[in-house]
Amino acid sequence: MAVSNRHIMERFTREFLPTGDAALAEEFVSPDIVMYYPGQPEQRGLYTLLALVAANREAFPDLVWTVEQMAADGDTVAVRYTMTGTHRGTFAGVASTDKPVVAQSMAFYRLADGKIIEERAQLDMLG
Repeated sequence: MAVSNRHIMERFTREFLPTGDAALAEEFVSPDIVMYYPGQPEQRGLYTLLALVAANREAFPDLVWTVEQMAADGDTVAVRYTMTGTHRGTFAGVASTDKPVVAQSMAFYRLADGKIIEERAQLDMLG
């Protein structure tokens, strides 16, 4: 299970994250996904995830997520990312600065039946 879940996450990070393509999201993500982000209430649903990805891409039009490390164990895959982009739109209440941004992020994804059903992510907002 861990090997196939890792393969799904490799495709998710390589194919979906750079594009935000809804058809790819439907392939990789459960319509009932539950997302947990520090300091925010639990968020639910594929369309909520798509809106979050779109908002990130709007704030950072040249956004690139680089996978630094990935580990799979059973139904869970952990991913450590580096996010780079230029801050061109409002993000987390901060207006555009037009400055380059580099931030680290870690996320744990839980999968069932070949789809992501849960994400618990922590973005380094201080960086």
